[in-house]
Amino acid sequence: MLYTIARLQNFGCAFLYSALTYPLYRSRLQSLTIEGNTIAIGASVSDKPVGLALAEILGDGSAKLLSIFVESNYRRLGIGTALVNTLEEELILRYCRSIEIIYIADQSTTLALECLLKKCNWPSAKPRMLLCKTTTDDMTNAPWMKLSRLPASYEIFPWVEITPQERLALKKQQEEKQWMASDAIPFDYEQDLEPINSIGLRYKGEVVGWLITHRTAPDTIRYTCSYVRPDIQKMGRIIPLYIRATQLQMEAGISKGTWTVSLMHTSMIAFVKKHMEPYLISLEQSMESSKLLRYS
Repeated sequence: MLYTIARLQNFGCAFLYSALTYPLYRSRLQSLTIEGNTIAIGASVSDKPVGLALAEILGDGSAKLLSIFVESNYRRLGIGTALVNTLEEELILRYCRSIEIIYIADQSTTLALECLLKKCNWPSAKPRMLLCKTTTDDMTNAPWMKLSRLPASYEIFPWVEITPQERLALKKQQEEKQWMASDAIPFDYEQDLEPINSIGLRYKGEVVGWLITHRTAPDTIRYTCSYVRPDIQKMGRIIPLYIRATQLQMEAGISKGTWTVSLMHTSMIAFVKKHMEPYLISLEQSMESSKLLRYS
């Protein structure tokens, strides 16, 4: 069967491919330009869209493969391989040095995706994060949700009320002591944060922790970034942040919550599996693979 692979350069030729990617990414097809950061490669048979690969060019010279899909009746014809290969060629033309993909393990499509990546000479994927989903009703049944209040020397406050002086102090502390994990710096997650339950923790008047959240759907809040200063981590001071954030979410009538935990944070992984897993709707694991792009 003959098929055509081509870069989609504007919404006029891309809107017919909208059903071939996740709803989250469909708006990207509406703003395609030659020099834009979204690269869309389409596959068609007799002018009918049958496949789509979508990637985003990041500011550091790398790219992320957002989605790839081929309609079931047109699989095993080499279309998926052609989409990935053409996408990589386009990224090289844009001077990208590497491309990565993140996906969920143990899904119905996982095996086919991994076979496709192997054909395209991608390295084997490695575990990346745990993905947790729950409801506020389920989570309130967890015993740790009923723990006593913080000592008087601690204060939980809305993150939107952090002062300019506190921001400067945190940034200076990070420059000098680097006590924040690289993936837990709060200022990296403030765009479009959820003000309802994004909160911070002060100890003796100094900011020592935070929990930054985002609304991903009308009924869902994602707990995006949580961290407390290493010297108080073993005291369990992050737990009151989750308790208070959950309470605020319940008061707002938002029923669902999601969060991720990097596998590099072993203590938090242990806490999730021991104290949270029984109250989750699902517990999944994401995988990641990154490929260096070769220039001829």
